[in-house]
Amino acid sequence: MLVNRRTALKQALVVSAGLALLPACLRKTAPASITLKNIAVDSEGESMLALLADTLIPTTSTPGAKDVKAHLFALTMVDDCFKKEDQQQWTAGMKAFSELSEKKTGKSFEKSTPEARAALLGELEKAKAEDGGAAYFYHATKRLIIQGYTTSEYFLTKVQVYELVPARFHGSIPVKPASRRTA
Repeated sequence: MLVNRRTALKQALVVSAGLALLPACLRKTAPASITLKNIAVDSEGESMLALLADTLIPTTSTPGAKDVKAHLFALTMVDDCFKKEDQQQWTAGMKAFSELSEKKTGKSFEKSTPEARAALLGELEKAKAEDGGAAYFYHATKRLIIQGYTTSEYFLTKVQVYELVPARFHGSIPVKPASRRTA
């Protein structure tokens, strides 16, 4: 009787461990590539943000916002620095943005054409952030992506070289004699 009870307990433990791991195995979307504590964004949301960043500041002869990971900066700022209410409004706006893209183009933001994406962003540019929803999400995210790009290592070392105050000391500069002015 004792052997059967041990076997039954082992089997119950294995089954309960399997049931505990089952939701993680059935998860359809992968988590974001960075750890977020306060907001829930999956890999699909992160790729949509990366495409939004690339649409705002595209890659040309210089790296774009996606290349310098400005979208991850935006996610981190929303997660760490926004108030709880603003985080909820941003997350709801992200969902509204995806739904608006589906409604306007018939496709997700990622699958729509660059022209359709530009048209959608042009429409949201005219809307005010106070309107809420997709407009709030777009304006807040645009501001953070631009901030992330302009504070990136690439931008500060290659585009706008930052010099620490009071700047460089030039100790040996030839001085030309002043010309006299006649009145």
